Amino acid sequence: MNEGSPITELSVKILIPARRNSKGVPFKNRKLFKYTANIIPRQYRKSVYVFTDDEVIKGQVESYGFTNIIRNPDSASDESTTKDMMEDFCSNFPSDNEPIVMLYLTYPRRTWEDVEIAIDKFKSLKLGSLLCRKPAKQTPYLMMFDVGDGLGEQVVKHNLSRRQDYRECFELCHYISIILPSELDELNSNLYNKHTYFMKINETVDVDTPEDMECILKS
Repeated sequence: MNEGSPITELSVKILIPARRNSKGVPFKNRKLFKYTANIIPRQYRKSVYVFTDDEVIKGQVESYGFTNIIRNPDSASDESTTKDMMEDFCSNFPSDNEPIVMLYLTYPRRTWEDVEIAIDKFKSLKLGSLLCRKPAKQTPYLMMFDVGDGLGEQVVKHNLSRRQDYRECFELCHYISIILPSELDELNSNLYNKHTYFMKINETVDVDTPEDMECILKS
């Protein structure tokens, strides 16, 4: 890594949320933990906090030189939001406004270069929040809400017939998320608002099904 890398210039906390439970793929974070842990250079591992309620994952933290913080059960439930989790994490650092770089384990093909680019973007643009954006597989201009009885309601209200008239859309994702704790109150449950910067990424695997997991384990 070059001497002038973004993390050298911008002090951050790296947060790895690792919830124990998962309905779609049981214990998927246990299986995915190493993919994120292994990309983090040794010189930055003291800045990594693993936020978990999983005893198995806690047992892996020390070997990487990370810091373990016990996650409150309320922020690890099926009903809790990403913001609930972040508020719980930030409560451990009540007077600290150091940027938090969140790395969900469900993106095992993320690279450290990706993280550096995001931090550099966050710093250079003086942002309060950053998420990622990937190409939308389908435009919402052609999507309908099912209102029952075979009827539908437009997701985007319009009377356009030509695709070239549709506004460009993207799908947001938490491939890499960065926030300033002082901005947290202004963000919604998925950690964004109208001022959030969405960094472009290519299509990537977000492990959500057994098929996704099988693809990663075989690669």
